[in-house]
Amino acid sequence: MRQSELSSINRAGWNEGAYEAWVNRHGLPKDYALTLMENPQQKVKKYLNHMGDIRGKRIANLLGSKGNKAVSFALLGAEVTVVDISKENSKYALELAEAAGVAMRYIVSDLLEIPDEEKEEGYDFVILEVGVLHYFVDLVPVFTVVSKMLKKGGTLILRDFHPVLTKLLTVKGAKMVAAGDYFDSGEMEVDVAFWKLLKTDSVHPSATKNRIRRWTLGDIITAVGTTGLTITQLEEEAGIRWAFPTNSPKGIENNIPGLFTLLAEKK
Repeated sequence: MRQSELSSINRAGWNEGAYEAWVNRHGLPKDYALTLMENPQQKVKKYLNHMGDIRGKRIANLLGSKGNKAVSFALLGAEVTVVDISKENSKYALELAEAAGVAMRYIVSDLLEIPDEEKEEGYDFVILEVGVLHYFVDLVPVFTVVSKMLKKGGTLILRDFHPVLTKLLTVKGAKMVAAGDYFDSGEMEVDVAFWKLLKTDSVHPSATKNRIRRWTLGDIITAVGTTGLTITQLEEEAGIRWAFPTNSPKGIENNIPGLFTLLAEKK
């Protein structure tokens, strides 16, 4: 499937109840803003470990969803731009920013379709959050955009689900077993990520499907390197319980990486 077709499907899914889902999960933007204002470091502390003092820094939060991380960065003094395909996400994010008293640019667009001038902005950091790479049929164009957006010396911070968990492992009975195909390169149909946050009578499940492709760690590293970015760190993270299915064996998150964080610099 071409990227334009995949994006069209996923755009529709992400505009079928996202705002309601975030209200159900976090409360109204004006209420959630109070939580972020009380401790803006909390939602972005993993990223801050690699960023240092971000006051005055320019950050692009690509596929930034409901904007909670972007607002947290802004509360800490950064200048933040979000790119995301969902108008409903942007509505929640912009209301959240307004309630928190911070400025934030939000570009509603497929990442690969943003205007060229938006790719030449010279950002200090580009952030790719958890669970976004699977929306693309080819990763090289994604990291090409990232490279163009970064200034010289700027850093990509990519944090995502570990492919061993998403592509290979599954829960069977009381055990987690290697029942998948790590090297499967096909696409699959899945529920939109926020579906479980909606009331069952608000949106029919058939209207909330997305199509995704899951990537191997080798696919991701190769694509980053191909676009001229220099990989400086790859951290595989243990102890991340929320990354695992709720019915996973107790303690399995300490033995298997749930997430990884990749840092790459534009020389």
